Amino acid sequence: MVVNGNLNLENSRIQRLPKKLVVKGNLNLAYSSVTRLPLSLKVDGYINLAHSQVTYLNNGLQVKGDLSLMGTKLTQLPPYIYVGGDLYLANTAITELPKFLVVQGSVYLGGTQITSVPEKASIGGKIYQ
Repeated sequence: MVVNGNLNLENSRIQRLPKKLVVKGNLNLAYSSVTRLPLSLKVDGYINLAHSQVTYLNNGLQVKGDLSLMGTKLTQLPPYIYVGGDLYLANTAITELPKFLVVQGSVYLGGTQITSVPEKASIGGKIYQ
């Protein structure tokens, strides 16, 4: 399935997205019932998962824009995540950043137990506690 623009599923009860989903704009899943993203997901903009039911992210997830995970039930991030914008982790149960994390923008950690950045992680902007 290809969406030639933004896909806004905020507050939806949808639990699963199509296996092969391409979004040419932004993907908004805030406050949705989605628990995991498809393996072959491609999004040209940002992904907003704030306060969604997501509990798992795929290894090697690549986001060209921002990635918001604020208020989710996630307890860890998989390795090899690439975020072309900012990464928002505020008020999650995540306790550490993955070793090979790449974030071109800033990282927002308010309300988390994260206290350090791995040596092999790359953060282009600032880190906000």
